[in-house]
Amino acid sequence: MLYGLKTLSFVRSQFRHPAYGFLDLWRLVPFGTRLSGWVTMQAGLLLPVFLYAGWMGVYAFPARQWSALVLIGLVLLGLVVLPIPLLERMLHQMSQEVRVRTFIRHWPLPYPLYFIQHLFRRQPLLLLLTKIFSGLLIMGVCLLYPTDDYDERLLTIGMLIGGLTQLGLAQEQYVFEHEYLLFLRNLPLSFGKRIGYLFVQGLLLFIPETLLLFRYLPATVSWLYVGKALFFGIGLWLAGLHRLYQNDKSLENLGSYGLWGFPVGLLLIMFQVDTALLGLLLWAYAGWVNTYHYYRSEFHLPQ
Repeated sequence: MLYGLKTLSFVRSQFRHPAYGFLDLWRLVPFGTRLSGWVTMQAGLLLPVFLYAGWMGVYAFPARQWSALVLIGLVLLGLVVLPIPLLERMLHQMSQEVRVRTFIRHWPLPYPLYFIQHLFRRQPLLLLLTKIFSGLLIMGVCLLYPTDDYDERLLTIGMLIGGLTQLGLAQEQYVFEHEYLLFLRNLPLSFGKRIGYLFVQGLLLFIPETLLLFRYLPATVSWLYVGKALFFGIGLWLAGLHRLYQNDKSLENLGSYGLWGFPVGLLLIMFQVDTALLGLLLWAYAGWVNTYHYYRSEFHLPQ
């Protein structure tokens, strides 16, 4: 199924590519010819699936697994036939898609979305793995034991580990700014705007964790504490990013900060230091670096 969706996405990308604009004339071909062409194309793209299905059929036929053979045939037929209406619809709406893309291209993208768009386009695997690990961790600490005496420190520990996993995103943002936003430090942005943009970006990055907290939050944990935990988690990501601004050559050593940051943070949490205070310390560090080191930092991209 996933391979079928991938082939459909591939065909759509080819029709949208400027170099293959002549494919738009395919809709002028008679429907019967188009239909046979779609079927032939789908069968060719799904050739690995057909080979795998044939291999399974070799084992199913001697065992007289007729239901399995019928099911395999229906799945193959569905993979070939079901995308055809979508392909036809795509073919007849190419001009509309072009107008929509032109409108989007001329619509200014807010700055907090620059890096997030970069993650979706260039580093989707990094974003996916980071959010899966962090999300499973948040779910785990929320569902650890559903009792009336849930210790809120468990949630903070989960956010500590989840926030430290975001250091990879902080490192990627450092590289992203080096490659694409070298002009950023020359813009007349005040300290409040710079921190405000980063705050909005942090909120967007932590949307998956926030949704999971809304869904699996223990009944005895207050929403005020959730706000503190998110403030703390965003602060971890922000402090990691600003550590690179303070010491640019620490790009390869950013992971080591997480190694000693975890036991230190765990110790402070176990001694019941307020989560809001921990987050405030991280934000204060980021603010100090942003004020005194941001404009003096030099970007060093690892070779």
